[in-house]
Amino acid sequence: MRTEDIKADLLRKAGGTLAAPEAARMLGTDVVTLQELAAEGAIIALPLPGGTAYPACQLEIGGMVAGLSEALRSMPIRSPWMRLEWLLTGHPALDGASPIEALRRGDVTEVMQLARLHGAE
Repeated sequence: MRTEDIKADLLRKAGGTLAAPEAARMLGTDVVTLQELAAEGAIIALPLPGGTAYPACQLEIGGMVAGLSEALRSMPIRSPWMRLEWLLTGHPALDGASPIEALRRGDVTEVMQLARLHGAE
């Protein structure tokens, strides 16, 4: 599979992307703060043709999925595409669920442990 196809598949699994103004609005903040969160590694920001985009799966009405910012901050890997792939891929330690699914069901501790180890092997 070509890199472009892999990226397109990830974007589909992520529920598409949001532009910075829309993502900032969902977080209840401004674009500058959103960009600061991205620079800190607290939110996934993807470099796409035409600008930076934010995967929709990491945001809910009123903010980020609970526990996600902390998990991303603790993750050694910094590549936004690798982080998104990790977030959306089922893992045996989570009973086959993806980290985003596990966070949505409240398994923050388990996801944090996986995040710290991801890329540290």
